[in-house]
Amino acid sequence: MQLDRARVAICERSWLDNLDLALHVMRAHSGPLTACALAGILPWAALNVALVARLYGMQISDDKSSNAFMVALLLVMLEAPLATAPLTLFLGQALFLEKPAPRQIVRGFWHCLPQLVVLQGLLRIVLVLPILTWFIPYVLWPFLSEVILLERNPLIGRRGRMSTLKRNAVLHRGNSGDFLGRGVGAAVLALLLIGALWVTQGMVLDWLFGFQAGWIGRLVAMQCVIWLVAAYFTVARFLCYLDQRIRIEGWEVELFFRAQRQRLERPIA
Repeated sequence: MQLDRARVAICERSWLDNLDLALHVMRAHSGPLTACALAGILPWAALNVALVARLYGMQISDDKSSNAFMVALLLVMLEAPLATAPLTLFLGQALFLEKPAPRQIVRGFWHCLPQLVVLQGLLRIVLVLPILTWFIPYVLWPFLSEVILLERNPLIGRRGRMSTLKRNAVLHRGNSGDFLGRGVGAAVLALLLIGALWVTQGMVLDWLFGFQAGWIGRLVAMQCVIWLVAAYFTVARFLCYLDQRIRIEGWEVELFFRAQRQRLERPIA
């Protein structure tokens, strides 16, 4: 691992720059990112299809489609931290490694799963109101998943190590206004993307193939659209996490000195 040769340039970027860079990262790593996304998302997507179908019966009429969409969207918001964890773990490895190891990703996921369940899962279950579910974990603590998955702090601080919640507080301290603005912008952009993709997939099926999906097809298409947008914002959030560390901690300087120390510690042939 060469810390001074990251696959993405370690420098400050604006939020819009990170949104644009996320598209390039998804294109450059399309295969592995798709595999990680499918591994994490497919079980939850299948569960959501079953739950919405169970809730609204065997057919979703037009007057019920908006309610079904809101339920599906809320379910994805609750499940996203666990479902997209493999994506974040892959990005953390791909930043410095040319070929990230799948075993390390799986091992890292199982290692962090208890904290994800407690801090990201139970938190969203307790905060059942949609506005609170969005506001606290997504807006005020946007990088909590990255702290859990990539920094690997203990849940309870010990032996001089900072706990996950304390590290999370340090990373997000003093930026509530900025995070609030980004959160509102991300919410609006996400809804616009979901709407555009939903309309597009319907037109492609209808105009090109003369096919109108039935109730199960509509549920599956709904899940595909929402999870695709969730995956995109996972990549963008990871890049914003890097930017946050650079701005408040001078992370690029830390990486440079750690890389120099690695070189000095190498045995002389």
